[in-house]
Amino acid sequence: MSVNVDDTLELLLVEDNPGDATLFEHHLTTDRPESFPPATVTHITRLDAAIGARNEGDYDLVLLDLGLAESTGLATLDRYNTAVEDSDALSALPVIVLTGLKDDAIAVEAIERGAQDYLVKDSVSADVLHRTIRYALERHRQQQELRRQNDRLKRFAHVVSHDLRNPLGVAQGRIKMIDDDEHAPIVAKNLDRMEAIIDDVLTLAREGQAVEETEPVDMGVLAANCWANVKTAGATLSVSDGLVVHADTGRLQQLLENLLRNSVEHAGDDVSITIGALSDGFSVADDGPGIDPDNRDEIFEAGYTTDPDGTGFGLNIVEEIAAAHGWDVALTDSDDGGARFEFTGVQIET
Repeated sequence: MSVNVDDTLELLLVEDNPGDATLFEHHLTTDRPESFPPATVTHITRLDAAIGARNEGDYDLVLLDLGLAESTGLATLDRYNTAVEDSDALSALPVIVLTGLKDDAIAVEAIERGAQDYLVKDSVSADVLHRTIRYALERHRQQQELRRQNDRLKRFAHVVSHDLRNPLGVAQGRIKMIDDDEHAPIVAKNLDRMEAIIDDVLTLAREGQAVEETEPVDMGVLAANCWANVKTAGATLSVSDGLVVHADTGRLQQLLENLLRNSVEHAGDDVSITIGALSDGFSVADDGPGIDPDNRDEIFEAGYTTDPDGTGFGLNIVEEIAAAHGWDVALTDSDDGGARFEFTGVQIET
């Protein structure tokens, strides 16, 4: 949710130190700016009681002390998360963890385990607490919207994969039974084109979902696998030595295959393609005729193609995969005058 000054925030404070609890409640209910909404604080001292309170109340955010009597450290956050995940009745809420120890490693680990933020109690002022709650609520709202978008994409992919493929398969099977040398081949060709579009739209729906986990990927090894999956004729490929990026392997493979296929189809069977390293990413370049500058604003748009047999989704899928990783992609000229796609904002293995 976004913080609205006309709303009342329902906060669950899980803290077994009476002094800390009193200070936090004061910050939240008394010592607050006019721009921060009024808050109702439910104070619980034990984790199991807090989970029970979640079942009974409607809260906006949880402030969770990691140093409770019956559970300490990140195990407290894990126990809370497990209880929420195992319950059909509990929705996910933003969690801000509280601790008496300043430990950057634990702070990072807490964020990776789902906490929105990490506060050291001795250094928390009213302003810091209010700001942290605002940010936590907004980040949580964005994460929930992203999950809803991913769910919609999954449902859309299901419709494309099943509800459209089935009648198309029937039509492709029946067209073979038609004895018509003039019209049947045209219908068959267009049915095949429909199938290709369905494949690309389905890929687009899947690849557009945000990447949640990455791993180190050796670009030389992956590019060789991609090369084997693309009709390359007399084309050649070279990759910078030791180039390793953090990515979702399957999606990065789809990205590379689309770019390699694009170069071969538009630059010719003898094109030379180079995958190179950038300071914060990588590039894919060829020595073909390049892409007309007048068309570069449209090149990533869904459905745009200069190939009458193309679906127009290949480079749009490339852009979606990059965006799903949080990368930026730009089209420039290569040193040989061909096309050069630059991907930046990429974590590089050093």
